[in-house]
Parts: sequence; structure tokens; C-alpha cells
Amino acid sequence: MSLNDSSNKQMILSEKSIQIQSMFDKISKRYDLLNRLLSAGQDTRWRNKMIRSMPSIVSKQGTLYDIACGTGDVLLNTKRKRKDYSNLIGFDISEGMLSQARIRSKLKQYDIQFIQASAEQIPAENNSADCITISFGLRNVDNRETALQEFHRILKKGGTLFVLEFFPSESTFFAKVFDIYFKKVLPKIGGLISDKSAYEYLPKSVSTMPSGKEFKQILSNIGFIEIEQTLWLGGATRLFKAVKKS
Repeated sequence: MSLNDSSNKQMILSEKSIQIQSMFDKISKRYDLLNRLLSAGQDTRWRNKMIRSMPSIVSKQGTLYDIACGTGDVLLNTKRKRKDYSNLIGFDISEGMLSQARIRSKLKQYDIQFIQASAEQIPAENNSADCITISFGLRNVDNRETALQEFHRILKKGGTLFVLEFFPSESTFFAKVFDIYFKKVLPKIGGLISDKSAYEYLPKSVSTMPSGKEFKQILSNIGFIEIEQTLWLGGATRLFKAVKKS
């Protein structure tokens, strides 16, 4: 088994992480519906692109860790579409989100494990994952570089990391559009269906992300190689692919 004994230890969370945990616990039951509505289904398309890009595992016994797994979208779709990944484990700070993920997985009768853990301290052994994914979760992590170093630690040599995330747009047009949408439209929609404060938080979290160029350098400094990125919406959404050196 690729998990270690630290999976039984209590999480040590910063004040920001505790706030994030509470926020996602609160919106967990409406999270999927809001994601579909607010992205017009594009979040599903972007995640599917990531799943298709995952490296093929000849043994058909690949191990995938999905960090900040939420309600399990990536893992559920990987189980359905990628038969070469048989060991699927999701980690998330929010027990509310994990509860929804377990319900969805049980309904599909999928063998997927979901564990409560922060991105900065994953209870998994060194060099144990063939692939690690994190989608729209890195911006919520308090210490991102620590988390990225943790991902590097638990990846096998030659393993692949995927980061799908919102970034500040390089396009002036898209930057203006998203500024209006995130700050004025999104919180109103979120407030009608779920918790308004959670969707007021979103634009603030995006603004704290580095530029694409800066993020690529961070990955390189940690030790990742073969760093590639796919851009959508003028760079407002990016999929980074990076490999742990063999």
C-alpha cells in the first residue's frame, strides 16, 4: 500500500486552511451544480483534457493521487475512462467534500479511496504515485511551494504532475471580462444557490496566483522538468504538465 502511517495523524492546519476547510464544508452539497453553472460546463471539458493527457501505464496498475479532490470528479472520470489506472486515491482538506465524493463513488460501485489531508502534508510514501493531479485547488492552498515540494516527493521518478488552475489572464480583454464576472456576477449566482461569501472569495484567490511564467519557474526550481502548459481564455485557465526527473 502506498499510504503511510501519517494518514492516522491529526492535520495541523494554518488559520487560512481552517477557514478554507470550513468554507468548503459549507458549500459541499451544492459545489458540483455551481461549478457546472458558473463555467458553462467548461470545467468538465478542461478536466477531461487533463485525464486524456495522463501518461499511459503499460502494467495497467497505475497509481493516481488527486489532491484537493473535492467531490471526486477527476477520480470518477479517470475510473471510467482510464483502465490503466487501478489505484485511485483522493485527498482533500474538507470532510464535507469527501463525504460527497464517497457517496458518488459508492453509487458507481467504484473502488476509490478518499482521505482527509492538507496538500502540504500528504500521507503517502516517497515515490509512490505515477501521476498526481490537482484541479482548481492550488489557489486555496496556504503554502503552495510546500505543497508542490510534497507532490514532487510522492511522485515516482519519471512521474507526471498536472496542475489545472485559474491564473491572472494575459489578455486585457479577458482580464476585464473576468473582473466583471468574478466580482459582480459570480457572487450573486453563488448567493442564490449556495454561500455568497464563498464565491466572493474566488476572485480574491485567483488574484493571488503568480503569472504563468513565474509558476513555471517555481516548478523548475523544485525539480520538475519537461514543463508544458495549455492555455484557455487568454491564459485565465491553464493546464500545467511537469515531470519528476528520472
